[in-house]
Order: sequence, then structure tokens, then C-alpha cells
Amino acid sequence: MAVGSDAGSSANVAELGHAARLTAREWSRKASAMVRSQLPLLLRRRRTVAGVGAYFDLVTDDGRLFFGDSFHLGYFPTGQETLCEALRAHTDLVTELARIEPGARVLDLGCGIGEPAIRIARTRDCHVTGINASREQVRQGRGLVGAEGLADRVEIRYGNALALDFPDDSFDAIVCLEVAGDICVTEAAKDRLVAELWRVLRPGGHVGFSDLAFTEAPTRKEDRALRALLYHTGSELIVDWPAQFTAQGFQLLEHEDIHEATLPTWDHVQAVYSERSDEVDRRYGKLITKRTRRQIAQVSPVVARCGTFPTFCARKP
Repeated sequence: MAVGSDAGSSANVAELGHAARLTAREWSRKASAMVRSQLPLLLRRRRTVAGVGAYFDLVTDDGRLFFGDSFHLGYFPTGQETLCEALRAHTDLVTELARIEPGARVLDLGCGIGEPAIRIARTRDCHVTGINASREQVRQGRGLVGAEGLADRVEIRYGNALALDFPDDSFDAIVCLEVAGDICVTEAAKDRLVAELWRVLRPGGHVGFSDLAFTEAPTRKEDRALRALLYHTGSELIVDWPAQFTAQGFQLLEHEDIHEATLPTWDHVQAVYSERSDEVDRRYGKLITKRTRRQIAQVSPVVARCGTFPTFCARKP
């Protein structure tokens, strides 16, 4: 889910920039990304890592334009936070769960364009390596890191989280911030992901984890809406992540379900489409805009009914 800076504040909305009509070149890039993301669904009838990367190639420009530089749901512990505050609170929560010490070597799995990694490096005085399967997000992430003057402390790499290109025991801490469901394109991939985290984390290191999961399967119609909007179905998100980690040998030190505290994000997303409706219509056309708004309206109650949002600290003994 691509969301970002506080959509409820006109000042912040202005800072996000003006949504101009898509150029022919932009339409061409989007069409290419759309084909690359949809072909696996047509040919293999399932997502692939390359397809997930192509999906984020497709949505990154628009996510940044309308929501800012974070690509996760907000965390509203009091319910009074702005969306910008809630996004930072979610990053800070998972950072705290990862028990990151100054000077630590940190892996940010599925790092988006590096906004959380930048915040972690600054607040924790550490070195962060981000991994992403989207080449477009890697490109934009490197630009963002450079613009922030943190190229010596934050590195963004293209890679597959299911086959990490790092030696054993490479990291002191791992941040897995609402990405596991995107990364795991098959049931077997869930075990594989946790095994890779175990392998590259040093003994005594910690994983800070959060993700949207489902406790029950939505209807087929609801699943179609979920896949159209988020590139995965609710059925694919049915998983007990704490059990996955303990089965691998991790010790769970803290565990909380923050599902209710993430749901206000959907109201903010819908508010953006209302407050900036003229820009959205001009950029995509009324037909695409209408369809997207309908999908958001369909998806949010499904997430509320079927979802859970585990957060936990997992320690490798």
C-alpha cells in the first residue's frame, strides 16, 4: 500500500507537488510495468517476485505524488495523529522492536524508496542496507538518499529477499516493515523468507516485524478487488507470522496486534482522492479515477473485517 505525507493538511499536500497530466512517455512506462506485473497472473496464475517488482515500478510515481515517500500503512496509537505522524510512528515502532544500537549493521527488507531507512539511520546512528525487487524504487531511493546526504550510511540495493546476497550473520538487526506479504508470492516462500532472515542475522540479533495478514478468506469478488488495488489477495495473506518465526527457532520477545490502529489510514487515502479530485481526474481520466475510488471503497471494509496486523520482536538465540 503506497501512502505518505499527511493528506489532511493543505500545506503538506502542496509540498507533494502538482499532479500534471501523464505524458506519452509516462503512459508508455506505466503500460510496460502493467504488462510485466500482469503476465505472471495470466501465464502462471500467481504472482512472482518479478511481478511484484513491476507492480511497484508502476505505482511509485503516483504514490509519491499523492501520498509522499512512505509505502506502508500508518500507525495511529491515539487516533489523533495526522497521517504523516502515523507513518513515522509505524517506522519508529518497528525500529524499536528491532532493538537497533548505535553503529549497528541493519537490513531493511523491502525498503521502498528508502524513507524509513533514512529515518532509522538518523535516529539510531547506524548503517542501513535496503533491499528492493523494484528497479524503479531502487533508482529513486538512491536519488533520495543522495539528496539527503546519507550515501555513506544508507545503501539501497536491487535484490530478492527470498535469496539474499549476503553471507551468514551479516546484520545486527533486521527491519521487516509491512513487506512480508508482498515478498512471499507462494506458501513455500513464507518459510523461505524467515529462513533467510535467520541466516543473515547474527546470533543475539533482533528482527522488528510488522505486516498486514488475514485471519479468514474474503469472497472471490473481494479478492479480485484486493488484487486489482494491492497486487495480492486476502487469501494469499492468511498466515500466522509469529508461528512462522518460532518454528524457525526465533524467540518472540514482544508481540502486539495493531490492526485497529492502522485502519484510519484508509480514511486518509480516500480523503486524498476527494481533496485532490480535480488533479486525479486530470492525471488519469475520470474512468480510471472512478474505478480506483470504487476499489478503495471495496477493500477497506474487507481489511477491517478479515485483517490482523501482528508486530513483534524476534530474537535469534
